[in-house]
Amino acid sequence: MFIEERKEKIIKAVEANLSVTVNELCDLFGVSEVTIRKDLNELGNAGLIIRTHGGAVKVKETAFEQSQATKEKERIVEKREIAKRAYDEIKEHETIILDAGTTVQELAKLIRTGEKNHLTVITNAFNIASELMECEKVELIFAGGFVRSQILSCVGMFTEDMLGNVVVDRVFLGSNNISAEHGLTTPNMQECRVKQCMLKSARKKYVLADSSKFRTNSLYCICKFKDLNLIITDDGIGKSYMAKITEKGGNVEAVKIES
Repeated sequence: MFIEERKEKIIKAVEANLSVTVNELCDLFGVSEVTIRKDLNELGNAGLIIRTHGGAVKVKETAFEQSQATKEKERIVEKREIAKRAYDEIKEHETIILDAGTTVQELAKLIRTGEKNHLTVITNAFNIASELMECEKVELIFAGGFVRSQILSCVGMFTEDMLGNVVVDRVFLGSNNISAEHGLTTPNMQECRVKQCMLKSARKKYVLADSSKFRTNSLYCICKFKDLNLIITDDGIGKSYMAKITEKGGNVEAVKIES
């Protein structure tokens, strides 16, 4: 078992049982106490668990993904306003990549109903493809692969190979875990690699995330703020936290949400 895979399973064990001991994890993975203690220390330093004397306990904020159906019901107003701002960045005749995620899905809806024509959209996400497959002004390219049903997207070597061999004008990523300390992170290694391929293929790089996605970390680092052109969020993020991200090299724009 790879180290990263073991760490991911440790986090899941803590999440499922609320707490675990070093001895329990040694028995579960068949490795030494030294190895488990090192894993726990690294996960604790990343803020993914709370380290205790004999093991670990669950942190208050989970680092795992919610289902697509759950996320679609949350913070709809914020997501639509973020999507409107992102739509302003797109020019006719451009090729763009749209990541999975409900905020990016709101952008796909605007592309479908908006006035901009002659766009080529590449996506690995079923919800995005569903929005655009009958849109005559969009040439749709689907980057298939292994299906992650929880978030309705494809990952793996086939997806990575396709995304790694295109050159596009812009990419719009979604993200559930953004922190001033660690940048963009994700709990899934395959998802991390796909997002990194998207970023490498694009001339301009954007992240669309409502303010609830900030101040949380997960296991795998997608990128640092200096690798992005713009993060679009809502004003719930707060000016002080925006300043922290700016200090780390990030460019953040917060759209105003009318109360």
